[in-house]
Amino acid sequence: MTRSSFADVDCGVAQAVEQLGDKWTVVILRSAFHGIRRFDEFSEHLGIAAKVLADRLAKLVDAGILYKQKVEDDGRAVEYKLTQKGLDTYPMIIFLNDWAERWLGNSKGPRIEVVERKTGRPIRPVHVLAENGKVLSAYDTFMRNGPSGSEVLNRSQRIVARRRGNDLR
Repeated sequence: MTRSSFADVDCGVAQAVEQLGDKWTVVILRSAFHGIRRFDEFSEHLGIAAKVLADRLAKLVDAGILYKQKVEDDGRAVEYKLTQKGLDTYPMIIFLNDWAERWLGNSKGPRIEVVERKTGRPIRPVHVLAENGKVLSAYDTFMRNGPSGSEVLNRSQRIVARRRGNDLR
């Protein structure tokens, strides 16, 4: 079975990828965090085909990640602004930048430094933290079903158990 959509998969990661997983979607969000707001600004900044840009902006609006607002002094112009749902993608954008600087960096140093607006000091990298603030790795955590359960998690656990010889069927 080949999947063309994750919209019907009861998994948070799959559903996030459905809305955010396209390469243009992520760089459009990055540009929005840089202050880009108008269609022509996105087009100029990204060098993206107008049809592709219009499609991705519409999908982001439909998903409630961006909203359109008319520009007061120009009746024809609209700006695309981040909703709270869109603003909540900020740690993902910062993480992707941090990851790229670590693994795909420029030998001259970071291309972008994220600093706190108030102090001008660099921010800390994005990490997974324990309740006490300790940085955790993937080896320090595991996933279990939450109150609504996840057949996706159950299925992956059955596959791993079968490989290990303790089939959970």
